[in-house]
Amino acid sequence: MSGKVILTDYKYDPETRESSSTWLVRHTSRQLKSRVTTLEQQVSMTVDEFGGRAPIVCLDEFPRDLSERESMLKLADWLHRLSVSIEDHWSEP
Repeated sequence: MSGKVILTDYKYDPETRESSSTWLVRHTSRQLKSRVTTLEQQVSMTVDEFGGRAPIVCLDEFPRDLSERESMLKLADWLHRLSVSIEDHWSEP
């Protein structure tokens, strides 16, 4: 498994002292022997004038034809994969 986090956008308003950052979070996983899947999603973080942070995870292209159980398991898989990439990126000194 491997992951990558790339800053794609940063905005700062000096008048309000609010900022926002957007990252492309990528996670590649080898399943079984030869199947490779790559998950790419945008993660944004806004910071208000008091330093309060609000994360937004965009789950683009989430499958619509799954049962409730399959959807929840797919969501858990995607969130896990995103967390692995994020932790790997920010755990490095």
